[in-house]
Amino acid sequence: MLPLPPNPFLSSTDNTALDGLFYDISALSATERDQLRRPGKVEGMILEVGPSWKPSLRIWNRMSQCEGLAPRYRAITVAGVGSSALGAAALARNVADAMRGPVLAVVSGHGLGDLASEAAGGFFLFGGVNAMRHSANAFDTAVDTMRTFNPWLPKPAMATPDPGQGFQLASFSKDVKALIALLGGEVECDWLVGHSKGNLVISEALYALRTKDEARFAKVAAEVPIVTFGARIAMPRQVETVIDVMGDLDSFGALNSRPDIGIDVTVPNAWHHTNTRLPFHVPVTKVLEKIASRKKEGAA
Repeated sequence: MLPLPPNPFLSSTDNTALDGLFYDISALSATERDQLRRPGKVEGMILEVGPSWKPSLRIWNRMSQCEGLAPRYRAITVAGVGSSALGAAALARNVADAMRGPVLAVVSGHGLGDLASEAAGGFFLFGGVNAMRHSANAFDTAVDTMRTFNPWLPKPAMATPDPGQGFQLASFSKDVKALIALLGGEVECDWLVGHSKGNLVISEALYALRTKDEARFAKVAAEVPIVTFGARIAMPRQVETVIDVMGDLDSFGALNSRPDIGIDVTVPNAWHHTNTRLPFHVPVTKVLEKIASRKKEGAA
């Protein structure tokens, strides 16, 4: 019996097998895929990715090496658990196509080889602190609501502490540190887009930026809308626009979401992955195009 031909989207001899499952790597050229599969593409790398009709790819191993960054990008993206530079670039290409211009991507993992540690670090360590922060956000909101009915209600003697403040995940997470540097003024961006564990990276970077540079954080929170795919995560309550997108079949994403955060956009017949070559995918480009057009209509 003849062997079945290899599936380039599901099988791989290197560390990028899960990239081909969860992300739309067919949006990248063969040359780009080969470049991104080379050894040394690790957590915290920065990628610049252009749209399909004007493809471009630049790679920096760390923030200090970034040269020639544009002053503004259409978005900054962060992919999720099990992704390497290949998956990060694939998500970025989808976003660049939707937003009609180049985007930056922060690589959040080493690929298949660090799936177990990334899942534990992302969804247990990051997720636990995020759950505490979400509870604190809810408390602050409740106090503010009570004060609208009773403006003479005294303020708490102490501000609500930032849960996890004494345990800064950003101090050892390269992807969070890279995103903090970008959001801290290295560039401007129009959107923040995350998928899966990437949403936790965005959340942690924003909490850290709030502590590090309150003025810069206030600007980002007011001006940069966030779109999350595949996990509903607590963001700092000062962030004005967070749009949570979930596939209606995404039990994995639901498991790693805050249950009291609502879904803003439900994608029918969709699971957790964004690979358009596989059934039950979340079509990132189409979803973002609709979100961006609604945002423009609302601003008009």
